[in-house]
Amino acid sequence: MPSIYRPKHSVIAPEADVCHGAHIDTHARPPSAASDDQTSWAGRRKAQPVEVLLPTTQRWLDALPKEARPHALAEQFPRLANLIALNWNSPNDCCAFISSLLVDQRGGRRGFPGNVLEDIQNLRVYYTRLHPIVDWDR
Repeated sequence: MPSIYRPKHSVIAPEADVCHGAHIDTHARPPSAASDDQTSWAGRRKAQPVEVLLPTTQRWLDALPKEARPHALAEQFPRLANLIALNWNSPNDCCAFISSLLVDQRGGRRGFPGNVLEDIQNLRVYYTRLHPIVDWDR
């Protein structure tokens, strides 16, 4: 999955990368006494995901036709909206990402609330009209 912090094929030097030089203390004990299977992995990431809509994502939303705008997705899962917007102009990557949201390939996922699922499905239909030759099953 591409980083939302820089373009997929960026030539930015590693020193400019948001994650460059990040240090993860693998010996640190979690703050709670929770067992390993209950430990949150979020604190072990190099960088925390962006949990707000980025300005470029808002511009992408504003450019979509009203019937295709994923308002519930943007409100409840801004990180995912940011990733869709990032991939929007790359049909194969965008289709692969939207498909990954609709199909649980890892098992045990809770799924999305109905209004968010509807937004994702509407985006898929709209994107198919824009790019009819894209292979959604790749």
